[in-house]
Amino acid sequence: MSTSNFITELLQLKDPNIEFSKNISKIKKKNITYNLISAKLSYTPQYCPICGCVNEDYSIIKYGTKPSDIKLLPCNGIPTLLRLKKQRFFFKECAHSFLATSDIVEPNCYISKQVKLKILSYLSLKLSQKDIAFMTYVSHSTISRAVDSKYTAFSPSFDYLPKHLMFDEFKSTKDAKGSMSFIFADCETYEIIDIAENRQLRFLKHYFSRYSTTAREHVETICIDMYAPYMSIIKDMFPNAEIVMDRFHIVQLLTRAFNKTRVKAMANFPKQSMEYKRLKRYWCLFLKNETKLNRTDFKHYTHFSHWISEQTLVKTSIAVDPMLATTYDALQILLYDIKTKNTVKLKKDLNARLGENISDYMNTAISSLLKHGEYVENALKYEYSNGTIEGLNNYIKVIKRVAFGYKSFFHFRNRILISRNLIKPIS
Repeated sequence: MSTSNFITELLQLKDPNIEFSKNISKIKKKNITYNLISAKLSYTPQYCPICGCVNEDYSIIKYGTKPSDIKLLPCNGIPTLLRLKKQRFFFKECAHSFLATSDIVEPNCYISKQVKLKILSYLSLKLSQKDIAFMTYVSHSTISRAVDSKYTAFSPSFDYLPKHLMFDEFKSTKDAKGSMSFIFADCETYEIIDIAENRQLRFLKHYFSRYSTTAREHVETICIDMYAPYMSIIKDMFPNAEIVMDRFHIVQLLTRAFNKTRVKAMANFPKQSMEYKRLKRYWCLFLKNETKLNRTDFKHYTHFSHWISEQTLVKTSIAVDPMLATTYDALQILLYDIKTKNTVKLKKDLNARLGENISDYMNTAISSLLKHGEYVENALKYEYSNGTIEGLNNYIKVIKRVAFGYKSFFHFRNRILISRNLIKPIS
């Protein structure tokens, strides 16, 4: 195999018009040492790309060469440059000159298509743009341009919406109009439909008004957290949609109410007392479903002088405050109703526990659930939840964190959509 063929196979540059030299040298640019491969690009053009006239009777002649240093993918971990001498041509008829072109690089560009494709593949990973720039030996600005200009604009179809949706929000960028940006997705395919800059009611009404009436009437269920503007926008813009309260947020509301009660109960005891230490140390066990507490295995636990089971530990710890104990019982009953999806019993228990000898925090939580009783019932009736979109939000937070934040919402939105393969590179 000749040297030229060997280099062609090694670099995967299949242009037959490129002839490689035998020597590979070193060159230093901006404190980076590159492997420098020399080559020449030449062929006989069939026509003039400027005027379009056909090359007849040698009307197009060779007119010298112009060198260009093209950045290739690193070879064996070493950055590589291709010094390509491009043939210059002159057309006698139109008196214009032009350069030979190749598929390995775009005209008037020094970064090869291989490097650009590698950048696009890296952008779909949880990597910062500076890391991608470091790995491909290009500038950070090149990566930013790849995000903003090398992708087709993403625009959802305003004539169609899936039957089942889920709404949520995430922390936005500083230049966004609202502190939180809005995201919604399909409950069945888990695919992001769109990301809006602001989650405020006025902004969302304007946004969803762009969707056709038929598309909005097609929606049957929308799963949300307890953000009131979402309830308002669904009633106004989605006439046939049922509001489904996310089960996680229902459980979270109740457990937070109990946790606040526990903290308040701790204030009644000195910080050095066993009661205080037990309530502080074993808070995770208090929030655990009572049916999952171990009753048979006895162990030694800190702040207890004898071996006990998890169930006994919890009962002993919360018994020091009557209101805490009653609130705990109410929490466990309601959690069991939610777990078994017993709508009738949940409604009955919510009304029965309201106003009982429980904390004000739990009373407030129960009042909120009773206020939105229909949506809570839908949470147990339908299988849909916001679990997937919460996972997407966590993914978005990771992208934002590894980049140490984003200045531009447009840029941040593009990066999210690229990472979810929702917008494709321009060919």
